[in-house]
Amino acid sequence: MSIPVRHTARPLAGVLAWTLLSVSSAFAQNTEGMFVTVPNPITTEGVNRIKAYVNQRIDGNAPRRATTVVFDFNPDGKAAATTDFGACLSLQDYILGTVHRAGVNTVAFVHANTTAHTVLPVLACRELVMSGGASLGQITDDGPAPLVPPLNASKEDIYRETLAAVGRTGQVAVVRKMYDANVKLRKGIPKVPPLNPIFFDANDPAQLAKIAGGPNFAPIEGVQDGQIGFYATRYAKDLGLCKATAETRADVAELYGLPPSAHRDDPLEGRTPDVYRWVLKKDIDGSTRESLSHVIRDVRQKGGNVLILVINVGGNDLVTARNVADELRAAQTGEDKIKIIAFITELAPGAGTVVALGCSEIVMSKPKPDAMGDSKEAEIGDFSAYLKATRDADVAANLSSIRDLAKVQGYPELLIDGMFRSDIEILRVKPAGNNIANQRRFMTREEFDKNKAEWVEDKVVKPKGQLLKLNTTAAVEYGVARVSVEGTDAKAVTSAFGWPDAKSPDPGWLDKFSDFLRNPVVTVLLVVIGFTGLILELKVPGLTVPGIIAALCFLLVFWAHSKFSGQTFALALLLFLMGLVLVGMEIFVLPGFGACGIFGILCMLAGLGLVTLDKVPQTGGEWGKLGEKVSVYMFAMMGSFFLAFFLARFLPKLPGGNRLVLNTPSETGIPSDNLPGAGEAAELLGAIGTTNTPLRPAGMVKFGDKFVDVVSDGGFIPAGTRVQAIQVEGTRIVVKEV
Repeated sequence: MSIPVRHTARPLAGVLAWTLLSVSSAFAQNTEGMFVTVPNPITTEGVNRIKAYVNQRIDGNAPRRATTVVFDFNPDGKAAATTDFGACLSLQDYILGTVHRAGVNTVAFVHANTTAHTVLPVLACRELVMSGGASLGQITDDGPAPLVPPLNASKEDIYRETLAAVGRTGQVAVVRKMYDANVKLRKGIPKVPPLNPIFFDANDPAQLAKIAGGPNFAPIEGVQDGQIGFYATRYAKDLGLCKATAETRADVAELYGLPPSAHRDDPLEGRTPDVYRWVLKKDIDGSTRESLSHVIRDVRQKGGNVLILVINVGGNDLVTARNVADELRAAQTGEDKIKIIAFITELAPGAGTVVALGCSEIVMSKPKPDAMGDSKEAEIGDFSAYLKATRDADVAANLSSIRDLAKVQGYPELLIDGMFRSDIEILRVKPAGNNIANQRRFMTREEFDKNKAEWVEDKVVKPKGQLLKLNTTAAVEYGVARVSVEGTDAKAVTSAFGWPDAKSPDPGWLDKFSDFLRNPVVTVLLVVIGFTGLILELKVPGLTVPGIIAALCFLLVFWAHSKFSGQTFALALLLFLMGLVLVGMEIFVLPGFGACGIFGILCMLAGLGLVTLDKVPQTGGEWGKLGEKVSVYMFAMMGSFFLAFFLARFLPKLPGGNRLVLNTPSETGIPSDNLPGAGEAAELLGAIGTTNTPLRPAGMVKFGDKFVDVVSDGGFIPAGTRVQAIQVEGTRIVVKEV
């Protein structure tokens, strides 16, 4: 039975589209490269580390095989000079041998003065990129105490053979000038084909005889006769040594079409991957920061060096998210470095995007299309909810902060602008001339219009009037995501990188307990119990256990949130304690229950609300969030009054409950007359006296010449007031104002 074509068209189209996208995606992801920081000085140990690191990425079976390796010879932008010829020869031999035999393009990046034998491995690379302020040369010097002595014949041969191996035979005299001041460097046309200009030593009769014209050739700009060659970038380009200029590693990555994250050193550094996985389960806040800190610590303790951070959350707290990103970046440096992969399975809006930018690399999910040809890709960069809830001044500050983060991580800052601003049009452009073929750059329409002579429009990335959001395909194409994988399981990531399966770190029972206490339901329950115990302790004579329980509950609330509330914790604790003092003053010191007590309750509620926040509220949305929390705790306190009333009334009647309360004699069944002092107290029934102290509700009254402890039958009675004893139960005397 044949199937109508109209029913198969969409699925087939979807499969075809998926196939084409897969090919396109594979092409985009195959533009792989890596940066290698060459230590200064170059040592045998350092070369061995480089070999282990690079070998993992250039192996023919590597899942993400690097086709371009950029060697950075100036760590931290500092001058480089190595006198150990053997170590430099070892690196040169590795580049010319293992790396080039693997079919990998090699690029030397020189962005500071580079001298001595460090020049040897620089020349071994197929291409040289220099920054504007860099210089290359002075393999030896002609001073009285040279850093490197004059080269012997065998070392000169090695430099010549290095140039021949990378096709730079036309620069032999240029390089010889770097260690021999007697070279008289000139430029001329050979007498025999190919008739391309070459550089030669005019003091060498054999070379001079091969050059047409002469014998007087003009000096070369930037090269001084009688001095060791030390070529600034401008002259290195004229001499054919330098192919292009770039100021930063990110610029080099752009030149060669490498993913932006490629310019950062790999924290693994050739180590065998030991992989762990952690899932962010709620919007980014202060607890995220502390939880990740514990997870990273646990991974390190277990000897792990890779963490796959599954991100499917967002949030509008970009300040906290930036702090989390900085901590993730710190974990990728120093001792016990950890490579952190952000794995976005579905959506990572707002704060989720910021956290992802702080990771070593970003991986996004791209499931296979269903039978109807639909495929729900992951998405990054949606800040629309944040922009609606935040004032312009805060937006500008956070945009600046996130642009700085993108810059240090190597991501295009203009793409971040597009996620926040709808008023700009973003283009991807390519060089108009014969530049490096893979170079692409992002520009606004206005920038492009001013530079049309140098650039050609390649694609409209974001039209004006829209905010930029990137699905998996776009994120990979624009270099934000390094890899796309099928599915949402961490195994897809480990397979893409060729790593073993990921394990789960154990944060420990104390962290699990604090996570449990931070559950909103548990926190509210602790507040209800705490207020109930506090009310019972203040209002019902004889209770002690409720006060202990109240203190314990509030202690747990503040402890559980203290690690996550950041700058607000001290303020929250002070507000709560001040509120407690004010309520106590209202009950025991000041008459009635008025402004002092109400303000005290509000302070306690504000303290509880603030301790669950990461920072002092600034925006309208943050104040609203605080108001919601205070409202919840206010209702919890109101519930506590009813619960306290119930317990005060019925607790003594519950089995075992009477052990928690000091009951009156009538409630214990002991005859009042048998209590010490009961007879004297009974004689005062109906007597009139004057309060010697305020009754709140307990205090002292003077009956005749006797001072007696009493309680009032209701509220506060000030000192000096006439009262009458209206009830006597054993030694307990109740009075009222008359």
